[in-house]
Amino acid sequence: MTLSNCDEIIELIPAFVLGALDAHEAAHVATHVAACSRCRAEAESFRDVVGLLPYAAGSLDPPPHVKRQLLARIAAASENAVAYPVQQPQRSTARIFLTGRWFAAALALMLALIVGLGAATFEARGRADQLAAELATSRQMLRAMEAQVAEIRRAAQTVEAQLTATQRELDETRTQLAASQRELQEVRALAGTDVQLVSFIVAPQTVSQLLGTTKHAPKEASARMFMQPGHNRLVLLIYGLKSAEPGKVYRLWLAKGDQAIAIGTVAVGPDGVAEFVVDAPEPMDAYDQVMITLDEVDTAARPSEEVIFEASL
Repeated sequence: MTLSNCDEIIELIPAFVLGALDAHEAAHVATHVAACSRCRAEAESFRDVVGLLPYAAGSLDPPPHVKRQLLARIAAASENAVAYPVQQPQRSTARIFLTGRWFAAALALMLALIVGLGAATFEARGRADQLAAELATSRQMLRAMEAQVAEIRRAAQTVEAQLTATQRELDETRTQLAASQRELQEVRALAGTDVQLVSFIVAPQTVSQLLGTTKHAPKEASARMFMQPGHNRLVLLIYGLKSAEPGKVYRLWLAKGDQAIAIGTVAVGPDGVAEFVVDAPEPMDAYDQVMITLDEVDTAARPSEEVIFEASL
């Protein structure tokens, strides 16, 4: 049977575009399409759609159950198509019509499946883009937080360095204050002496010497002596020394060679200050050494080993 009706040709165009017609049907549709502008436009429209089908679904594989459903529908459609008798070599118009409808239905099903998969792919890609944007934002926030932490660490290091410098300055101030207090005590000790003693200390010929301390002396204790060459007088100013324990005294010794002479005992006041003025048996430049020891009260024959201050003359 010859096909000439455009409606019947349009039914076959989807299968024709997909290459699913036999040679006789394809030749007949091609002849009609070449002569009919309406059917030609319909065929070109289908060709455009078919050309875009490979890009609609992306690289997403359909779930297994979708594939099974599609194959089941195609198999069912094939069984329905086989039920109609086929006469060779000529095909009836009804057979061609039913075959066109089968392909149209299959094509519609495929288009629906592809569009659905494309939509799912588009949605998945949109979600992936959203997650990528959120990840980029999180990374930016993390970098900002890391920069803030680094800034805080630098600030903490600066504060720590400032605290260390302040602590050093405080220690230096305490040292200076302790030195000032010792000088003040010395001045007070000088102020407590009589005018004659002050005159002796400030005389041009008077020599001043600081006595050395030993391990038995308190850390803050110090002693200074004043004397004049050829003169017997010796003046001692002591501060920072604790009062002697009961049964003991601080004793001044002058040594000449191997002989040590006890000159007298030194009384230390509650404020740790003591002033001692004594006239030695001989001029001071006749002696080799001066020392102050902590002795038993009733022992004055020789100095004890507990030497507090000492100096060579």
